Amino acid sequence: MAFAPRYEFVVKKIKDMIQKGELSEGKKMPSEIIMAKQLDVSRATLREGYRILEDEGVINRYHGIGTFVAKSPVIKSGMEELISITRLIEKQGMKPGTKDATVSRIQPGEREASILNLPPDEEIYRIERVRTADGEPVLFCIDRIPVKYVHRNFEFKGESLFDYLHKDLGIYISYAVSDVIPVKARVADVYKKLEIKSKSNVVLLLEQLHYDDKDNPIFYSSNYFSPEKFRFYIVRKRI
Repeated sequence: MAFAPRYEFVVKKIKDMIQKGELSEGKKMPSEIIMAKQLDVSRATLREGYRILEDEGVINRYHGIGTFVAKSPVIKSGMEELISITRLIEKQGMKPGTKDATVSRIQPGEREASILNLPPDEEIYRIERVRTADGEPVLFCIDRIPVKYVHRNFEFKGESLFDYLHKDLGIYISYAVSDVIPVKARVADVYKKLEIKSKSNVVLLLEQLHYDDKDNPIFYSSNYFSPEKFRFYIVRKRI
């Protein structure tokens, strides 16, 4: 009879402790020495269990600070859904907001011009902002939209770029092609913008090129999601 590795026992036991309320969401866990003694395993075995739990998003480890039980994400969405962040937050019964917003008119970089299929001399508007849910930062987004699609004196003051494009400019975003990339929170100082404890933490980067109903690329976005506050899922069907 084969026995399961001891680190699997660690994973199961800690999940049970969280479910029973013995370890609380968002709270710091006891030291490794105490936990290893309590579970009757070596520290090496405990760390292997912790590695799996961290990969699964059950715990968060911060160098020099300690290990914490992860908070359940407050916002959940299917990856197959194309919906504005504003509507997504509202669907959770929360109030969407924006802070630290900037709008600049610039020459696109080579990569941006290529993605948006623009000649090198055509300018874009670059919109940076932190999106909030009930006042808490949940997402840092960078949107790039060619000047030709918007007013010359563009001042975006609303919450939803989808709504602005549709209601003010008559441009309906029909679909988006997306890449999902895990990156360190140090990128673009995301850890500061989203109030993440450590810049070595991983955040989810969703890069998307949005198209209208005539298949024209309208805007290109880079969205950095806090994994403590966002959770995406995919419904997969057997074929």
